[in-house]
Amino acid sequence: MKTFKQSFPRLNARQLALMALLAALLIILNRVQIGPDWLKIGFTFIPLGLLAKWYGPVWTTLVAIICDLISATLLSAGQPFFLGFTLSAAVSALIYGLAFYNHPHLSWARIIITTGLVLLIVNVFLNTIWVITLQNAWNNEHMIMTMVTARAMKQIIFWPIQSVLLYWILNNQSLNRLQREIFPQF
Repeated sequence: MKTFKQSFPRLNARQLALMALLAALLIILNRVQIGPDWLKIGFTFIPLGLLAKWYGPVWTTLVAIICDLISATLLSAGQPFFLGFTLSAAVSALIYGLAFYNHPHLSWARIIITTGLVLLIVNVFLNTIWVITLQNAWNNEHMIMTMVTARAMKQIIFWPIQSVLLYWILNNQSLNRLQREIFPQF
């Protein structure tokens, strides 16, 4: 059984500074999204993937929750805060963290499966439930089916794109060198 110290390792100043930079990038990329509210395209998976690989599921989930709370409350563009999207951010971070942490080189299969799980569980199921709830559309079957179909098609299209980007970034030699420098245990 893992102890608290193993699951939540102490960070030195450099590791904490890098985490803060990745958290800031996560917040910025969360604000830079394309498309309507129910079909947004974003790139938050990139800093989440790096956090997951370098810090593990516990730290990544904590950072994702904090960043989502900051984005939704302090940087909100007039949209109300909804806890469901914070849960989605936490689930995404947890999935990435469990799959990517302690793996110096991530295989295509690991990245494709992990990306598929996040896209299916979080983006198609959870986020669709939250959007339908916020739009009070549970009685409109046609709208629900249209939304689910459009969101599922978007995820199918972006699955290979996100997988390729994550593979390229998470296995990048320069970033791996940075990882070895900041996290000597790897």
